[in-house]
Amino acid sequence: MQNRMPIVEVLESHVEIASLHVPGHKNGLLFPGKYREVLRYDLTEVLGLDDLHHPEGAILEAQQLLATCYDVDRSYILVNGSTVGNLAMILGTCKRGDTVIVTRDCHKSVMHAIEMAGVHAIYLATRKEPQTETANGVDASLLREALQMETIRAVIFTYPSYYGFDFDLAACIEACRDFGALVLVDEAHGAHFQVDASLFPVSAIQLGADVVVHSAHKTLPALTMGSYLHIPKWRDELAEITRYLQMLQSSSPSYLIMASLDYARHYVAKYNKQDTEAFQKMRADWLAWLQKNKLTVITPGDPLKLIVRKDGVSGFDLQTVFEQAGYYPELADTNNVLLTLPLIKEGMEFPIPTTGLKWEGVEFGTSNPPNPMTIPSIIRIQAFNTSRSIYFERLEHTIGKTAAEMVIPYPPGIPVILAGEIITAAHIEMLLRVKKHHYQGGEKLHEDRLKIFI
Repeated sequence: MQNRMPIVEVLESHVEIASLHVPGHKNGLLFPGKYREVLRYDLTEVLGLDDLHHPEGAILEAQQLLATCYDVDRSYILVNGSTVGNLAMILGTCKRGDTVIVTRDCHKSVMHAIEMAGVHAIYLATRKEPQTETANGVDASLLREALQMETIRAVIFTYPSYYGFDFDLAACIEACRDFGALVLVDEAHGAHFQVDASLFPVSAIQLGADVVVHSAHKTLPALTMGSYLHIPKWRDELAEITRYLQMLQSSSPSYLIMASLDYARHYVAKYNKQDTEAFQKMRADWLAWLQKNKLTVITPGDPLKLIVRKDGVSGFDLQTVFEQAGYYPELADTNNVLLTLPLIKEGMEFPIPTTGLKWEGVEFGTSNPPNPMTIPSIIRIQAFNTSRSIYFERLEHTIGKTAAEMVIPYPPGIPVILAGEIITAAHIEMLLRVKKHHYQGGEKLHEDRLKIFI
């Protein structure tokens, strides 16, 4: 059954003499060079190609195969990334005035959904992974403390962490069940957990979550923006999710993205023991090369991720060294560089470096571990109030005031400060570091000014 790729197959079989429909590149005819062949498949809802928003043919079959692959009741392919999955699962399950619990390491799309839904949020401080000092989930005991505060509609988890670390999500889900809260999981970096339970962490699907969102494009061979939303056990209180998917996703979805998602499902469904062995060999070769270059390598729970660092060199400088050698990491922070390996299969090759990294121009001894940003264990933020007045204030004068915007290092997209959060000296120290690198939000952070509520 999993041998089929319905969307891929229907695109391959589609033949037309001339495009008299959108898109305007006319099956690639108006586009130059090597992209022309690819754009033959960038089609629209013409006869036989089905409709994402009312699937009856190839797209419906592809989603049914996806649900079977992940052993869930319903699955949906997403063309607007995990962002739209997170928006839909929150807007579709929570109503204005509800209270939700969120882990502080959540993606900005979760915070945007909370703002759009008009719900109250209780943010929980995350555990610190000891080797990397990065955020990694929450303790079940802290979660239970927050669940006792009032009636909680849903708890929203990020699992695994962006660095590939997992935590005791099973214990957290058990706590949610004891208090009757829905479990919504942004498992963006875990679409491949379905491959081999002995090699990869257990998915939130198997652990009993109510809704799980996967960024297929992050770890499977899907085009950027290609994602999945899964509902393991269907029930009527989750029905609004599908309505929001129709509202929030493009009415002209990309058939290239949908076809790639169809292929990605097929890829993971057919992954076998020989493929696993090929992946492990490739990973071992990369580990050996990294260690030969005298880098410290940290291996998280997800073997698709490797974290590297070098004494006396900041993570950002180390990232530059990799880029100058032609290898572009996923992200860097003050001390670490994150590498995301490919989930290759038997017979595939992924280049292993043959030469060493070059350290010319790198200033050693410049790595200064940041002081950990201390935040309260539980932060309560009311539903966003757009009627409050705002203005821009110099950073040094914002301590004790309320932030009116998020500032988000990107990647990975985890805000260092939230709209509605009380600003501390630790926030300011972090913001001064963030502004030296790529970030989103912080409209005038480059001028050392932050938007605050009056």
